[in-house]
Amino acid sequence: MRIIEHVKEILRKHVKVWTILISILLILVNYFIIINLNHNHLSFTHLMYIPIVISGSLLGYLYGLGIAVIAGFVVGPIMPRDLITGEMQFWGDWFARLLMMALVGVIAGYFGTNYRKSSIRIKELELKHIESGLFNTKYLKDMTLSNNQFYTIGTLIIGNAHAICDVQGYETYYAYLRKIAENLKSTYPNIEVVQPEIDHLWFIKISDHFDEEIKTILHVIQSSKKIGNDTLFIDYALGFTQRKHLFEKEVSKYFIQSDIAAREAKGKNLPYLTYKDVKTNRQFEYELLTDFEQALHDGEIYLVYQPKIDLKTKRPVGLEALIRWEHPIKKSIAPDQFIYAVEKTNMIHEMTQKVFEWSLMYQTRLKEHKINIPISINISTKNLYDIYFFDKMIEIFKRFQIDAKMVEFEITESLLMENPESSKRMLEALSNFGFKIAIDDFGKGYSSLAYLAQFPINTIKIDRFFTNQVLINPTTQHIVKATIDLAKQLGYEVLIEGIEDQDTANLLEKLGCHTAQGYLFMRPRKGEEVLDYLKKYR
Repeated sequence: MRIIEHVKEILRKHVKVWTILISILLILVNYFIIINLNHNHLSFTHLMYIPIVISGSLLGYLYGLGIAVIAGFVVGPIMPRDLITGEMQFWGDWFARLLMMALVGVIAGYFGTNYRKSSIRIKELELKHIESGLFNTKYLKDMTLSNNQFYTIGTLIIGNAHAICDVQGYETYYAYLRKIAENLKSTYPNIEVVQPEIDHLWFIKISDHFDEEIKTILHVIQSSKKIGNDTLFIDYALGFTQRKHLFEKEVSKYFIQSDIAAREAKGKNLPYLTYKDVKTNRQFEYELLTDFEQALHDGEIYLVYQPKIDLKTKRPVGLEALIRWEHPIKKSIAPDQFIYAVEKTNMIHEMTQKVFEWSLMYQTRLKEHKINIPISINISTKNLYDIYFFDKMIEIFKRFQIDAKMVEFEITESLLMENPESSKRMLEALSNFGFKIAIDDFGKGYSSLAYLAQFPINTIKIDRFFTNQVLINPTTQHIVKATIDLAKQLGYEVLIEGIEDQDTANLLEKLGCHTAQGYLFMRPRKGEEVLDYLKKYR
């Protein structure tokens, strides 16, 4: 098989030389066939059209014309009319035949050239994404890799791809993808970039210095976000692995590990992970889960609170309870690390119940200081799928003298859409009891306010993606304004997250936003500090 492939490769590289040699050989063979005939040998001059058509269709009209002239002279003045008497052909006969052959050579060349151009174009369309112009996964089948060579394999996931398309337009988004590919190519000429999906990019290159390549690719991704006059906000995650090529034909399989690493990084809000990190992180998660249940009961896990501020009065109108973990050995563990792991297990139910109980205890304490303010807690869709969730929460709630309307449950838009029918039933039960319902991270998912209207929602929390863009992008301002207006018409309160400067707060107030959260007002603090803060507004 290798010998056959080697021969094919030689023929492909020297197709012009082989075609010319074969064409001339056919002319000579045809000549000797004709002169050895004892009858009307000139009828067999039509055999000359075979090398003419071959050369023209494979090499173009110039070569077709050249072979036609050679063939025309061979069966013209070089060949006598009568092989017995030796009488020469009338010049007008052989010249007309030569012109006909030349015409056939040119026509064959014209159609052959157009066919090759069309074939190349069709091949390009098959191998490239129609919008971005980047290679698709079919390109990997034609990719030639060096055996026993290590390759750096990478996956880029753009988490807010659809949001960028909605706000900036598809052209801008695809221009961003092309810019990444161009910048990677200029940095690493041997890198190959493939777009398997609208929000994914794959890249593969010969591995020289794995860790340095990761840093360089990260820098390219970050430095490519300015398109024209627009600076894009990119919510991305990268996954990397290193692979030795050993005669594998399905190169796409190499990206399975980098995809896993990228999804893991995205789930944990990290810029990147390697597949080796993922295996290490899973060990880390296992250790966390081993300690988590005990930590819920020994004080390592606790709540902090962040105020929700009325943008007109600048007064706190609510609190959001946020969970924290101070591990005795691993120290401060980010919520994204352990919540992500806990959500995969049944311990998510116990964690939610504990957070609910602690927030009610804190609310009771606030009441003792004559502070009546609603507190919201985050819940998971795993909680909503639990048929006993409502009963367990009511059982906890009835132990406290709290008005149900002072409790709010927050669930992210994207999670809500995973199983809307099941979620709707549980949210209706909570709402009918008197609890408030908020949709967190609105705009990060793909649903509309009109679709969300079927749920018993009280508050829409607009995602911080829009907060980061609203000052610099007029289109984002229009989207936020339209969202606020529509939400008000549907009877929703509107809160926007992630406000870190006064200019953003002032603009959002002008756009009609009710309330806001962010470091501008207060970072999440422990109960004592928040109590002192709230006493000022009592």
